Amino acid sequence: MRVSRLAPVLEEAAPHIPSPDRRLEQYTTPAEEALKIALHLSTRGLIGETIVDLAAGTCRLALAALLAGAPRAVAVDADHRLAGLCMQAARRLGVEGRLQPVTSWITRGRGPLSRARVIVSNPPWGVWRRGADWEILSYALSLRPSVVIAVLKSGNIAFHREKAREHGYAARLLWSFSFPVPASMPGHRSRVRRFTADVVEFTPA
Repeated sequence: MRVSRLAPVLEEAAPHIPSPDRRLEQYTTPAEEALKIALHLSTRGLIGETIVDLAAGTCRLALAALLAGAPRAVAVDADHRLAGLCMQAARRLGVEGRLQPVTSWITRGRGPLSRARVIVSNPPWGVWRRGADWEILSYALSLRPSVVIAVLKSGNIAFHREKAREHGYAARLLWSFSFPVPASMPGHRSRVRRFTADVVEFTPA
């Protein structure tokens, strides 16, 4: 899988979240980073599993995994507007038969799934509502997966390691990148703001 070739294809097929909700901290995962995460799963020998994408937005993480060869992806998001956009993107990419969008809230220890082996997520970062990231991650780890890979606000890896230990998991920083956030919400003054994000892998300790 060539990330440089597929990134513009995924970027065009799966749009940015329309009229994002600040309360949900809806920032669309860059296509290139979604594909790099899928490639990492592939190198780990995990792309042959069903991939679960939590707080999926327009499903770029799930779609990237399908493009990398995952047999199936389940994409869970609270925003009812986004399931249709995910399926449109899946049709454009030729993977519609392998994507299952689910509209559901996820809070700490509560969500629509009973188990999952491979989970990816770009959860709310907890900037507007403290702890929002760990509401998603606590639920993810409660499913006892083999791996969770999450895109998180940079600078908090020590905190994530401590929280992961409470669930019997270890947290490892895979890489960091510059996350672009287009002006889309009240209070945004710059056309594009950039924040440093960490890609963190959680595995059983």
